[in-house]
Amino acid sequence: MKKTLIAASLTLAAAGAAQAEGWTVTDFSPIGTLNTCMDYAETTFNTYRARFGGDGFTGRSNWTIGGYDLRGEVVDGLFICAEEDGVVDPFLVVYNYDDDSDARETIADRLGDIWDEIVAGNGVPGGAPAPAGGSTK
Repeated sequence: MKKTLIAASLTLAAAGAAQAEGWTVTDFSPIGTLNTCMDYAETTFNTYRARFGGDGFTGRSNWTIGGYDLRGEVVDGLFICAEEDGVVDPFLVVYNYDDDSDARETIADRLGDIWDEIVAGNGVPGGAPAPAGGSTK
């Protein structure tokens, strides 16, 4: 199941559908472990809400973290911590239910920036430098 979802997502990205109407997909560099990825993803959503507001909620599965209601009830995000052969390749999918693609892109950019900040801070926004890897750069 996980490999099927990952393959479908990568196929969409490769086909140029990653920026299709209603969807934004951001691929991040590999990161140390599944637990690290999950913790960083959850911290990213928590930091986003602390900085930009929102009454949404966060859901957690074994390998995904969902941030819901990031702009009212129309924008949701999902970090997928895809692990295969001991390598964790995180990516983020942001979806909006309305026609405001600019708002979705802004939220996706903010989440990506916060993720990079958390990776650089070794799990803490603005914290101590971390080992290389895991950023979008």
